[in-house]
Amino acid sequence: MANAVALEPNADSIFSKIDVFERHAGAGGLWYYTSGNKSHLVPPIPSTNQKDAVELTNTDNIPPEDRFVSAMYQHLETNIVKDLMKYKDFPFPESCEMFPSRQEVAKYIQDFTATIPDVATFKYNTNVVSLTKKNGEWEIVYEDVSKTSDNIITAYYDYVILAQGHFDLPYIPDVSGLKSWSEKDISSITHAKYFNNVENYENKTVLVIGNSASGLDISTQLSTYARKVIVSSTSASPVADITIEGVDQLDRVIKYDFDDNRSITTESGKKIDGIDSVIFCTGYLYKIPFLKSYIDGEQAIITNGDQVRYLYKQIFYIPDPTLINAALPKNIIPFPFSQCQAQYVARVITGRCQLPSTDEMLKEYKSEVELKGEGKSFHDLGFPKDAEYCESTFDWIKGTEDEGFVADRWEGEKTELRGRTAALKAVRLEKIVDHANILKKKHEPFYLLRGELQE
Repeated sequence: MANAVALEPNADSIFSKIDVFERHAGAGGLWYYTSGNKSHLVPPIPSTNQKDAVELTNTDNIPPEDRFVSAMYQHLETNIVKDLMKYKDFPFPESCEMFPSRQEVAKYIQDFTATIPDVATFKYNTNVVSLTKKNGEWEIVYEDVSKTSDNIITAYYDYVILAQGHFDLPYIPDVSGLKSWSEKDISSITHAKYFNNVENYENKTVLVIGNSASGLDISTQLSTYARKVIVSSTSASPVADITIEGVDQLDRVIKYDFDDNRSITTESGKKIDGIDSVIFCTGYLYKIPFLKSYIDGEQAIITNGDQVRYLYKQIFYIPDPTLINAALPKNIIPFPFSQCQAQYVARVITGRCQLPSTDEMLKEYKSEVELKGEGKSFHDLGFPKDAEYCESTFDWIKGTEDEGFVADRWEGEKTELRGRTAALKAVRLEKIVDHANILKKKHEPFYLLRGELQE
């Protein structure tokens, strides 16, 4: 297969090695599905700060590829049309439907990885446990998870790109009575990350907290097999205004009372009892668990987990720009977005583009914080902000476009398709709900129906 990625013109003389560490057994990251071996994992309740929260892993008699749990669930398809989410010059196969399944996306990533020039070495089954700046170099300590002994290795690098994603550490709010409830029935409360399918929820009353993408998807799936599904949310769904048969809507839950017949009370004063299970679809915290440098002090790169701090262009850590972040923002189209960032990062590292002075970068960062606010909103680049950001990266590389990799432009057709994506998904969701209603009447577990319900 031909290479889909062009090298920087001076790459051979600059890079002695480029290593990519991936703790799964193959490419895919978030899309690397770790089967169904996760429903037994119980997240800490509450989980509001990355310093106290922990990522749960499988440890007992399992293959290495299932040790690290992905946020994928069994019956999942994308919220993004395939023509928009693709890498440059590498379309999804024609056989893929408009909204590909998780299996199709995983295969797509693996196929794309095979096109990357062999200047980069992919080190699978490697879990980074420590990243420390020492004497002007980055010391990385990692474990080979495929081995049981002599598996700790140390290596040194000039630059580090953090591309570990931000769907590992679930956020679960601190609500009155929730911790006590979890202590009395430890398996009844979980997070979307540990949801796999509906089979554990047969004939149960399930409360889903949150109505964004995962909340809407999971509640639809549950409607086929649970006795009753209740969704608590604080605002209209940003995904679609969909009515799901057998799914009740509530406002914010402010109290959980296990001893009062497993009841909940909402902000408006409504009380419902008989809740068997609670699934939090409340998002994730940012965390860099292996980073040992720049984690304390006024300019700590991360504090409570709401955001990654002191970043220039959402990428370079300003106090030390050799620490680079990839695809941190939320509500973006990750594959083409990361390529827009990558074209700039590659040129900075090879010296074909120059970063501003530290003072200038700090000034721009503080202006961005003043505009967006600190915390979760800092990384929110929902449309059209994501398209505008991607298009601005071409200004950053101006004058260097004749050589090296250049991403797809976002003006015109791409931005227009981005603007229609939510409406296209809403049409798709209506059909999924129709499918769920049929399964509900038969009392059958949810499964993805391909082809017949696709545009």
